[in-house]
Amino acid sequence: MGDHRRFYLAGVSALLLAAGLLVGCGSTTTPVSVNGVSSSTQQEKPASSPTVQQQTPKHFAIGDHVKMGDLVLTVNSARQSSGSEFDQPQSGHVYEIVNATLENTGQKSEAISSLAMFSLKDSEGYKYSITFVSDAKGQLDGELAPGDKMRGELAFEIPKTAKGLQLLFEPNIVGFGQAVIDLTK
Repeated sequence: MGDHRRFYLAGVSALLLAAGLLVGCGSTTTPVSVNGVSSSTQQEKPASSPTVQQQTPKHFAIGDHVKMGDLVLTVNSARQSSGSEFDQPQSGHVYEIVNATLENTGQKSEAISSLAMFSLKDSEGYKYSITFVSDAKGQLDGELAPGDKMRGELAFEIPKTAKGLQLLFEPNIVGFGQAVIDLTK
């Protein structure tokens, strides 16, 4: 009986240690506008603390250059699509397609995942995930080398009545920080 209890306590201790390390590894990435300044020379202010704090996300507009960590996101345009002959949204829905560019200003390659880094939110608070459609040009997925750029389109299936659309960009998957790009004028 004593050995089982020691094994149980050792397992619980290991889980708590792992959870503590994961929480400690998460850092806050604050979005910074780099409009009119070369993104490779813009300095980002370090986060004050890796603790979880409720912060109001910064809002940006289409065309703004938003630096988060070593990545600079620029939303070039947004459009709606009713699909193609190969794929169509369900009745009462459309595809919101966001054309964007990512640039890696860092010294190491960055893994880019549109599914993990991007979502869309409307004025009622509903969140929408990436959907893959045939009429979207390119994609924002894969490895992005230092100093390189990647351009592609992100598609979201949304109700036709959705208003106040915002693209949410969260590049630090294990940390905290979010940029909000307002897609509607």
